[in-house]
Amino acid sequence: MNFAGCHGIFGGMMGGGMFFYGFIFLLIIAVIIYLITRKNQTNQPEAIRILDSEYAKGNISDEDYKKRKENLLS
Repeated sequence: MNFAGCHGIFGGMMGGGMFFYGFIFLLIIAVIIYLITRKNQTNQPEAIRILDSEYAKGNISDEDYKKRKENLLS
């Protein structure tokens, strides 16, 4: 059999294959960016999350909250 002119499943580079592979490339880049930004959002220490929770419940005063948060971040 002669396979001349056969461009595979995605139509070769000019028949839509370039679009398909470009889309896959952009999808991979988007996933990488998502994972990087998600990782940065979850880097907050557990102690600060607990402090924020206690402050939101009203268990600590504004001054105490600011002082404790400053101590934790330094």
